[in-house]
Amino acid sequence: MIISQLTIPPETAVFIDEDDQMLIRLAQNDLGAFSALYQKYASQVYRYLLVRVGNRDDAQDLTSQTFLTAMERLHTYRSQGYFAAWLLGIARHKVMDQYRRRPELDLETAVSQPITTDDPDEQLNRQLIIEQVARKLQTIAPDRAEALSLRLFAGLDVAEIARLMGKNEAAVRMLVFRGLRDLQAQLPEWEALS
Repeated sequence: MIISQLTIPPETAVFIDEDDQMLIRLAQNDLGAFSALYQKYASQVYRYLLVRVGNRDDAQDLTSQTFLTAMERLHTYRSQGYFAAWLLGIARHKVMDQYRRRPELDLETAVSQPITTDDPDEQLNRQLIIEQVARKLQTIAPDRAEALSLRLFAGLDVAEIARLMGKNEAAVRMLVFRGLRDLQAQLPEWEALS
């Protein structure tokens, strides 16, 4: 298994486009239209939160809280950057709030929805890899884990991660690089398979 198999393929990367802008404008004028944005981005936000908090129940709760906050603050969104990054910024704050309230949270019970495929063995293999990575993310430096989570599980690019984390792009690239190196050191079977 090579690390690149964990990255989000370019065809699934979510960029703000005219459809997003239209959906956002509609939702800003009629909150009933917000459901289209929820349907489009819910799984991306959920995956990120699942990896950060480590269990389905908390991830589902935080996903709901994230979208509720997004709906309440949609009037403040100014179409600068990716809409997904704005949502993930909200989700990131929800995680920080969760850790402040419950510092005992860990990734021991991390599970992930398998990537959709017809092959059950491939689903199980991907799920096990994601679980293993999620547990190991807890053992590396928090900034590195955060940058990796935003890159690998949320699918953001370096520029968006830099904005969310308040760092420059070079610093984010270094965090991702060093985080991947830390993970590879803890998961030596990746080296043999890469």
